[in-house]
Amino acid sequence: MLLKELKKISISEILVIALLIIILLQRCGRNPENPTGPQITRDTVWIHKDSTITKQPQIIKTIPYTIPIDRWNTEYLPDTNYTKLLSQYTELVQKFLASNIHQDSIRIDTIGIVRITDTVNSNLIKSRKTTYSFKIPIITNTITIPEPKKTQWFAGGFVQGEQGTLINEIGAGLLIKNKRDQIYGGHVGLNTSGALQIGVSSYWKIKLK
Repeated sequence: MLLKELKKISISEILVIALLIIILLQRCGRNPENPTGPQITRDTVWIHKDSTITKQPQIIKTIPYTIPIDRWNTEYLPDTNYTKLLSQYTELVQKFLASNIHQDSIRIDTIGIVRITDTVNSNLIKSRKTTYSFKIPIITNTITIPEPKKTQWFAGGFVQGEQGTLINEIGAGLLIKNKRDQIYGGHVGLNTSGALQIGVSSYWKIKLK
């Protein structure tokens, strides 16, 4: 029966069907307009680091100083009067043995600050304390490479009915899904009257916001 029905199809109908199939295959073979490339996800984690370091700097060189002999510069010349000389000596000893504490801070760009505390005694840096507090960004880039899209083929069958008739046609079809998620298909079926039914279809993906 199927052969008889095929003989009834005119040459013009065959040409139309062949033309539709060629158009569908050409559309399926096109490259996707908007190929999906690697997706990069950037994540930033801030790590807080702080510490205090105490140490004693070492002397690497001593430059001697000679008191100039100048009658106009008598600040550091010993006084000839004993009482004044004793007072002068006591003042120098107090300045020499006193502990002077110096503080300073240095900002390191935008990640934090370093605080420096020096203790000076007997003309020496007896102690140096360095305290820093940094907030360091750790940037992680995650690259996700999606699986490349492929053309997919589907084969199947169908049954069809109408009002008053549970089944009035059966058939088989072929679907093609291309890389742009567009679907094209064709089907062949026979109704209860023995007439051959031929059809093509096309579907596009709907993007909803």
